[in-house]
Amino acid sequence: MNGPILAMMISGGTSGEGWAIDYAMEVEGPRVVVEGTARILFETYDDNPCLQYEFDVPEGRLAGPVISSDPGQPMLGFDTVTHEEKSVCVEWCERANTQILHMPYSLPLNFIFYVIRDRFGPDDVPKLLAEWGDTDSAWDLNLDGTVNGQDLAVLLGSWENNDGGTP
Repeated sequence: MNGPILAMMISGGTSGEGWAIDYAMEVEGPRVVVEGTARILFETYDDNPCLQYEFDVPEGRLAGPVISSDPGQPMLGFDTVTHEEKSVCVEWCERANTQILHMPYSLPLNFIFYVIRDRFGPDDVPKLLAEWGDTDSAWDLNLDGTVNGQDLAVLLGSWENNDGGTP
C-alpha cells in the first residue's frame, strides 16, 4: 500500500435468549468492514434458539472480501439477511443436535461483510489515485483485486453532484 489508511474501529456485542454476537466494525477508506462471530447457545436438547440482530451501518452497497469462495460477496451464512439504507438485519434459527453428547454447547457462525460508499466527491479522487495498482486496498471499488481504471470509473460514476460535494 502506498499511503496510510485511516481507520476507526468499533467493537460490539450483545446477547439474547439463546444467542450471542460479537463483532468489530472498522472504517477503511470508503468502506466499513464488519467481522465477527454469532453463537447459538443450547442448554438442553429441547432448545430451538433464534438470533435476530440489526447492524447499524452507513448507506452504501453490501459486499465482501475479494479473496473468498464467492469473490466480492458478503460472507453471511445466516438464514435471512436484509440490507436497507442504514441497516443490515440477520436472522438465524437452529434446532439442538441430539448427536451432541454434552450440554450445554454453542454453535458458532463467523461472518464478514463490507458496506461500500456509493457517493463520492473531489476529496476521494487523490485517495483512490494514491492506491493505484495496489492489490489489497479499500479503494478497490469494483472488487476485482486491483485498484485501477475500473475503480476510477465507479468513483466518477457515483459522483455526488455537479458541485462535487460529498454528504
